[in-house]
Amino acid sequence: MNHFISVKDVPNPDELVEESIRLKHSPFAHRDIGKNKVLGLLFFNSSLRTRMSITRAAYNLGMQVITLNVFQDLWQLEMEDGSIMNKGTSEHIREAIPVMSSYCDVLAVRSFPGLRDREQDYEDRLIHSFVALAGIPVINLESATLHPLQSLADLMTIREL
Repeated sequence: MNHFISVKDVPNPDELVEESIRLKHSPFAHRDIGKNKVLGLLFFNSSLRTRMSITRAAYNLGMQVITLNVFQDLWQLEMEDGSIMNKGTSEHIREAIPVMSSYCDVLAVRSFPGLRDREQDYEDRLIHSFVALAGIPVINLESATLHPLQSLADLMTIREL
């Protein structure tokens, strides 16, 4: 699996659920798989549980973590092609994503819908931009339309109970 954007990216969700339950009971079983790897976490929206759980999972796999709060830790990112960069944005996403990818082995992105334009929200442009431009695996921590890790956790709970 190159990316985990939706549960559709998983060839066999039942196997993933079973493996996830095994890892839950033995969280350090693969502690060296992430050795010398860096997970870049990008939060376009605040988070508590997602941030804590994905950071802990990365540490359990032996990974280092770089966390960026996009609207606090770095320049505002421009999404539109052909935009003039003279207002509140100083970085274009087409330039920023490859830079982030050069420092990380995996990128994980969390962003909510804008709730202003339903059609635009359903395009899920931000997460798809990361997939198109990153050149490394991308994990969807929650996008405008999908929340695959929450879906996986829900399936685990259903299986366990």
